[in-house]
Amino acid sequence: MDTGQIERIIKYRNVLESLVAEETCRQLQNLPRKLVKYINPAQVIAYALNRLPPLYATSFEGWQRQQKRATEELGDQITAAVRQGLAAVQRDPLKRVTPLIVVEEIKPQELEPLLKC
Repeated sequence: MDTGQIERIIKYRNVLESLVAEETCRQLQNLPRKLVKYINPAQVIAYALNRLPPLYATSFEGWQRQQKRATEELGDQITAAVRQGLAAVQRDPLKRVTPLIVVEEIKPQELEPLLKC
């Protein structure tokens, strides 16, 4: 039975996503628990990623190279972007949002170009 859904095959990834997520967790551990429960880490991560240059990789070797570059060249920027993200989210911690859905509905005509890649 075709439900119109497919699993996303990851052909490329932004190295900064995992580094920003780790830094977000680190900084959240330093905040009071009462405050942390009102902070959506995904919002902090997205805020920070939107302020950093993307570092995409398509292979394991590229991943290692970009990760090294990110930690050596962008470490302070990552820390600062996450700090700014936490401050922004703390200004409006109860803001209601509709989360993104991971599995997307794909129409058959939209699926064809994806499979050709």
